[in-house]
Order: sequence, then structure tokens, then C-alpha cells
Amino acid sequence: PKLVKRLGDADVREHIRAVFLPLVRAKILQTQLRETVMAPVSLASWKPFQVTVSERRPVMRSDKTLFNLVPCHRALETAFAELCGRCPDIVAFAKNAGPQSLRIDYLADGHRLAFYTPDFLVRTKNGCCYLVETKGQVDRDVPLKARAAMEWCKAAGWEYLFVLEGVFHRFNGSDFSQLVKACGPALRDLIDGEKYERELPLFAGQGLLDDKVPAVQSVVPQSLLAGLPDRLKRAADEAISLYQFFEKKPGVNFAPVFTALLGVVDDCAKGLVIQKLTPHMPANQVDQQDWFSPYLGKVDQRMRRHYEELGRNLRKTLVHRSGVSPLGMVRSCLDFALNDSTKIGGIFETMKTELRFTGGRELLDGVRLVNDFRNTFVAHQEEFLIDPKKAKKALTDWIETMKKLWQAGDSSAQV
Repeated sequence: PKLVKRLGDADVREHIRAVFLPLVRAKILQTQLRETVMAPVSLASWKPFQVTVSERRPVMRSDKTLFNLVPCHRALETAFAELCGRCPDIVAFAKNAGPQSLRIDYLADGHRLAFYTPDFLVRTKNGCCYLVETKGQVDRDVPLKARAAMEWCKAAGWEYLFVLEGVFHRFNGSDFSQLVKACGPALRDLIDGEKYERELPLFAGQGLLDDKVPAVQSVVPQSLLAGLPDRLKRAADEAISLYQFFEKKPGVNFAPVFTALLGVVDDCAKGLVIQKLTPHMPANQVDQQDWFSPYLGKVDQRMRRHYEELGRNLRKTLVHRSGVSPLGMVRSCLDFALNDSTKIGGIFETMKTELRFTGGRELLDGVRLVNDFRNTFVAHQEEFLIDPKKAKKALTDWIETMKKLWQAGDSSAQV
């Protein structure tokens, strides 16, 4: 009876599991080696493919990618792609995406066949090729995927690089070889940790890996983020994460930091125009035509084309929801309402009444600042943004302007 009672204690149960689990697995598991079964396929032979672009899934341009764009998922991949573009010891790289992407089979949960798609393919000057995985959170399948990828690389003559978010955040080197050395211990910890959890279940889930980005002082005032709807908050968090990745890395271009905000800023600008002007739009098409294209015979001829284009863009925005450059359109609308003394009927007269509100001039100043910054450093990249202080100030300006646009265009928001 004492023995039976003792077998029910937690320490004895875990000891029995730790002893017999490896013995049982040794009897029932089969080991297979990966071998080359076909000739290598050049990445340059891949067919073009389409991707969905959003603030959380941006695309980047790089001179070193084999394709015209690098589709990224979240901040860590964007930051890694930017690093690859400027590392002197990288010859070429590409995102492992699309229907022809490399997929590696592994056993999920130790028994179920699944497929793993690594993030990047990298070739260095010394001719070495790397299969790269960037990882923010480590779940139970990550060690299994890493072991399968390492076996694939061994058979292919490649190297496997496992880039943890915390390690990459602390990395401030400029060479890919330095990053490889910095990431080595994390991969060993990952594999050893998986081994410990398999053979010693008592220590499972103890968190052997440091996969978190270290806590840092807030980049922007927390008051700016308070009260934002989820989509705007997620975009702001993504931009802040990218800034934190880039902040201590020498010679980095901070332009990708703002790509996460492009879509939401334009949506807030479009929402302001729709909320303020749509209630005054005529219902039938004939009256709409006169409303969007009022008589311009007495206006300054130098401005006539500008007014015509603005009217057409507003029509596309309000009627078809397909207007272009919403931020630039809002800038023109606010500027006309607040600063232009020209008397024009139709929608221009409506702008005079609806876009004159408390805080309108401050909003116009912010919109101008963000629009000029976007055209110079982000959209056209006429200049490289390499000053972290300037980038931090601009990031605060962008989030502040985004919040003001959202509040001005959302009647339910607290202004």
C-alpha cells in the first residue's frame, strides 16, 4: 500500500516518464536521412506571383533581391529584408514565398505530417547559401521545424539561420556574418531545449529561449496611442517595433518604418472627407454632376486645372470610393476651406462650411508635414532617412496626425 500511494505522487510520476519515455520512443521511432533526389532549381526560374499588400504585410524594394519586390509579414521580416539589402557580404536574397516556395516536411506533434515554409533564402559573397527563419514567438512546433530544416540544409550543402526577434533587436552590426555568429547560440538553445523537453518532461515549458524584445522606453507618448481603434493601434505598434529594430543599427534607412502607417493614414483621410461631405451630396446623377463640377469661369486660370482635378477626385471618393492620394486630397480640401478666398459653388462651397472646425488649422499643418515627408522619404525616397532622431520625431508626427484625422472624421470619437 505504501508503494502504490507513493506512485501517485507528482515527483515519482515525472521520474517514471523521464526514464521510460526515451526507452519507448527508441523502440517505436524510425530515423530516415534526407537525400538529394533531383537536380537543383535556380531561384531565377521561379514564375512571377502575386501577394496581398497591407500595413501588416508590406512589400519592400531592394537591389539585391532576385524579384522586383520583397513581400514581408510583420516588422521583423521587414527589418531583416532591409538589413539584407545593405549587408556588404550578401550578394542576393529573396523571400521564400509564392506557389514555388520551398516547403520542408516534418512531423508535427511527433506524428502528424506537416510542411514548413522558411522565410528567406540568402547567398553570400563566399558562395554559401542560407535558409533563414525569422521568429518572434517560439511555439512547440518551432524546434521540430528547425531540426527538419537543418537536415534539409545538411543534404543540400546549405546553412540554417534561426533569427530570434530578441537577438535581432540587440544586434547592431553591419555584416551578415556577424548576425550568423550572434544567432548561433539561440539555435543551439532551441534544439537542446526541445531535447530536454522530450527526454525530461518535468522541465517542459520552462522557457529556455530568450525570444522577447527587451523592454525599452516608449518611442512615442502613450497618450497618442490611448483610445485608438484596434486597426490604427496595430499599425502604430508595427511602426514602433520597426523603429526599435532600426534604432541602433548603423546606416539604416528608416523609410520602411512608415510603410505600416501609409494605409491607415490614407483611410483616416478618406474617412474624414466621406463623413463631412457625403451628407450634402445630391441624390441624383444630374445634380451630382453640377455639384462636383461647378462653374469655374471667374476663377484664376492658373488654378482652374487644380480645382477640376480636385472635383474629379472627390467624385471618385464619395461616389465610387476609389479616389487617389487621400492624404493629398484632404490637404487640398482643408487648404481651400481655410485659406482660399475664391468663391466657387457646389462641393467647394460645402467644403467652406463643413471643413472649418476647431483644430482644423492644426490638422492642416500636420497633414502637410506628413504628406511632404511621405513624398520625400517614403513614397519616392528622394532622400534617405538615416537620422534616428528625425525618424522618431516624424513617427510621433505621423501617429498624432493619424489620430486627429480619425477623430475629425469619426463623429463617435472623443475629440
